[in-house]
Amino acid sequence: MDEFSKPSKKGSILAVACYVFAVALLITAFVSLAACHQNISRQLEQGVPVQGNELAIVNLYLTSCVQYFAFAAAMVFCGKAAPKVLALKNETPVQVTPYMLNPPAEATGSDYAEKVEPEEDDTDFEAWGFREKEE
Repeated sequence: MDEFSKPSKKGSILAVACYVFAVALLITAFVSLAACHQNISRQLEQGVPVQGNELAIVNLYLTSCVQYFAFAAAMVFCGKAAPKVLALKNETPVQVTPYMLNPPAEATGSDYAEKVEPEEDDTDFEAWGFREKEE
Protein backbone atom coordinates (compact mmCIF):
# COMPACT_ATOMS: atom_id res chain seq x y z
CA MET A 1 0.00 0.00 0.00
CA ASP A 2 1.29 3.41 -0.82
CA GLU A 3 0.71 6.48 1.32
CA PHE A 4 -2.20 7.76 -0.81
CA SER A 5 -4.37 4.68 -0.43
CA LYS A 6 -4.14 4.62 3.37
CA PRO A 7 -7.02 6.40 5.11
CA SER A 8 -5.87 9.29 7.27
CA LYS A 9 -6.62 9.19 10.98
CA LYS A 10 -5.71 12.85 11.45
CA GLY A 11 -9.04 14.10 10.11
CA SER A 12 -11.14 11.93 12.39
CA ILE A 13 -9.00 12.68 15.45
CA LEU A 14 -9.15 16.41 14.76
CA ALA A 15 -12.93 16.24 14.24
CA VAL A 16 -13.45 14.40 17.52
CA ALA A 17 -11.28 16.96 19.32
CA CYS A 18 -13.36 19.79 17.84
CA TYR A 19 -16.61 18.11 18.87
CA VAL A 20 -15.36 17.54 22.43
CA PHE A 21 -14.33 21.17 22.65
CA ALA A 22 -17.74 22.22 21.29
CA VAL A 23 -19.51 20.18 23.99
CA ALA A 24 -17.35 21.78 26.68
CA LEU A 25 -18.19 25.22 25.29
CA LEU A 26 -21.92 24.39 25.23
CA ILE A 27 -21.82 23.26 28.85
CA THR A 28 -20.05 26.49 29.77
CA ALA A 29 -22.61 28.49 27.79
CA PHE A 30 -25.59 26.93 29.56
CA VAL A 31 -24.04 27.35 33.02
CA SER A 32 -23.27 30.98 32.20
CA LEU A 33 -26.79 31.51 30.86
CA ALA A 34 -28.31 30.14 34.07
CA ALA A 35 -26.05 32.33 36.23
CA CYS A 36 -26.86 35.38 34.11
CA HIS A 37 -30.60 34.76 34.31
CA GLN A 38 -30.37 34.22 38.06
CA ASN A 39 -28.44 37.47 38.48
CA ILE A 40 -30.99 39.48 36.52
CA SER A 41 -33.97 37.92 38.31
CA ARG A 42 -32.43 38.71 41.72
CA GLN A 43 -31.90 42.33 40.69
CA LEU A 44 -35.52 42.56 39.53
CA GLU A 45 -36.69 41.12 42.90
CA GLN A 46 -34.76 43.87 44.68
CA GLY A 47 -36.69 46.50 42.76
CA VAL A 48 -34.30 47.45 39.99
CA PRO A 49 -36.52 48.64 37.12
CA VAL A 50 -36.23 47.11 33.67
CA GLN A 51 -37.08 50.37 31.95
CA GLY A 52 -33.87 52.25 31.34
CA ASN A 53 -31.72 49.18 31.97
CA GLU A 54 -32.48 47.27 28.79
CA LEU A 55 -29.02 47.88 27.37
CA ALA A 56 -27.36 46.66 30.56
CA ILE A 57 -29.46 43.47 30.53
CA VAL A 58 -28.68 42.73 26.88
CA ASN A 59 -25.01 43.53 27.46
CA LEU A 60 -24.89 41.10 30.39
CA TYR A 61 -26.28 38.28 28.23
CA LEU A 62 -23.95 39.11 25.33
CA THR A 63 -20.81 39.28 27.42
CA SER A 64 -21.50 36.29 29.62
CA CYS A 65 -22.94 33.50 27.47
CA VAL A 66 -23.56 34.29 23.80
CA GLN A 67 -19.88 34.11 22.93
CA TYR A 68 -19.72 30.50 24.15
CA PHE A 69 -22.60 29.53 21.88
CA ALA A 70 -20.83 31.17 18.93
CA PHE A 71 -17.53 29.43 19.68
CA ALA A 72 -19.31 26.09 20.06
CA ALA A 73 -20.92 26.57 16.64
CA ALA A 74 -17.51 27.41 15.18
CA MET A 75 -16.04 24.22 16.68
CA VAL A 76 -18.84 22.12 15.19
CA PHE A 77 -18.14 23.69 11.81
CA CYS A 78 -14.41 22.97 12.19
CA GLY A 79 -15.19 19.41 13.20
CA LYS A 80 -17.21 18.88 10.04
CA ALA A 81 -14.74 20.65 7.77
CA ALA A 82 -11.51 19.09 9.08
CA PRO A 83 -11.93 15.59 7.55
CA LYS A 84 -12.99 17.08 4.22
CA VAL A 85 -10.03 19.44 4.06
CA LEU A 86 -7.54 16.74 5.07
CA ALA A 87 -9.09 14.31 2.58
CA LEU A 88 -8.59 16.84 -0.20
CA LYS A 89 -5.00 17.24 0.84
CA ASN A 90 -4.43 13.47 0.77
CA GLU A 91 -6.12 12.94 -2.60
CA THR A 92 -3.88 15.28 -4.53
CA PRO A 93 -0.74 13.46 -5.63
CA VAL A 94 2.60 15.04 -5.17
CA GLN A 95 3.74 16.49 -8.46
CA VAL A 96 7.44 16.66 -9.05
CA THR A 97 8.41 19.51 -11.29
CA PRO A 98 11.90 19.75 -12.67
CA TYR A 99 14.04 22.57 -11.43
CA MET A 100 14.78 23.82 -14.93
CA LEU A 101 12.95 22.93 -18.11
CA ASN A 102 15.94 23.23 -20.43
CA PRO A 103 19.58 22.66 -19.60
CA PRO A 104 21.61 25.83 -19.28
CA ALA A 105 23.08 27.16 -22.50
CA GLU A 106 26.84 27.07 -22.91
CA ALA A 107 28.59 30.40 -22.88
CA THR A 108 30.23 31.01 -26.26
CA GLY A 109 32.24 34.04 -25.40
CA SER A 110 32.08 37.52 -24.07
CA ASP A 111 29.81 40.00 -25.79
CA TYR A 112 31.69 42.82 -24.13
CA ALA A 113 34.27 43.93 -26.64
CA GLU A 114 36.14 46.69 -24.90
CA LYS A 115 37.38 46.97 -21.39
CA VAL A 116 36.52 50.36 -19.92
CA GLU A 117 39.24 52.14 -18.02
CA PRO A 118 38.24 54.53 -15.25
CA GLU A 119 38.72 58.20 -15.97
CA GLU A 120 41.40 59.97 -14.09
CA ASP A 121 40.27 63.33 -15.26
CA ASP A 122 37.67 65.24 -13.20
CA THR A 123 36.21 67.18 -16.10
CA ASP A 124 32.70 65.83 -15.61
CA PHE A 125 32.66 67.13 -12.04
CA GLU A 126 33.49 70.67 -13.18
CA ALA A 127 30.06 71.06 -14.73
CA TRP A 128 28.43 70.15 -11.47
CA GLY A 129 30.43 72.64 -9.46
CA PHE A 130 32.29 70.13 -7.35
CA ARG A 131 35.70 71.30 -8.41
CA GLU A 132 37.63 72.90 -5.60
CA LYS A 133 38.33 76.54 -6.21
CA GLU A 134 41.95 77.49 -6.20
CA GLU A 135 42.86 80.62 -4.30
